Amino acid sequence: MMSRLFASALAVTLLVAGCQLPFGIARFPTSQAHQGSAELHLQADIQAGSFRVLASVSPYMPSDVTVLELRLFKLDGSTETSVKDAQGNPLTLSVPQASLSENVSFARLHPNTTYRVKAKAYADAGKTQLISTEDTRSQTDIAISQEDRPTLARIKVQLIDKPFDAQGSTGIDIASGSLVPSGSESITVTPRLPD
Repeated sequence: MMSRLFASALAVTLLVAGCQLPFGIARFPTSQAHQGSAELHLQADIQAGSFRVLASVSPYMPSDVTVLELRLFKLDGSTETSVKDAQGNPLTLSVPQASLSENVSFARLHPNTTYRVKAKAYADAGKTQLISTEDTRSQTDIAISQEDRPTLARIKVQLIDKPFDAQGSTGIDIASGSLVPSGSESITVTPRLPD
């Protein structure tokens, strides 16, 4: 009796372990496109910034990121088009600091398509203080193939340099000099002749 119960429990455990979570419950932050069947899983790779002048100023670090915003674009040659959700809004995914080390997911994407993921790191929850670059150092192009498993990729995020501005002052002390003859001098006076 005990071995049957154990065998049944083992079978259920193996069955559940190999299945997706029921009812579409996501294990990590997910955003869905309007149509499609492919899925893209991303993990942030945040690179620290630096400072420009030697000082006791520390650069932006991954721990300074409060929110990471990811936006998805479809590439057609060199043209990028914003991917839309079911309501027609640009497809974005906001990842809080607590989830930065976890995978995030874009679902319902089209297979055999290249997508561009642009990342923006913010130091505040209101997304007013951007601390990442807005160039190619904070974006990744990913080709989605015709497979039944998700495409895995790392999204690069380059934090900006922290500018350093300082002022200093110093005093200048100029000592007075003196007159010192450098050799002999002579003066010749010639009388003025009458006119």
